[in-house]
Amino acid sequence: MDFRRTPWGQIILVRADPAPPSRFAKLRGHAGKGLSTDAIMALTRGDT
Repeated sequence: MDFRRTPWGQIILVRADPAPPSRFAKLRGHAGKGLSTDAIMALTRGDT
């Protein structure tokens, strides 16, 4: 919120502009369900 004074001396609350999103904001989140540890180990060993 932002406080502003009117020409008549009143103080009003004004919605403040949101901060611009950081350049990393769009990278946040969850990658979803990935491979299990066993599947990763099988790929690492070359087992298919």
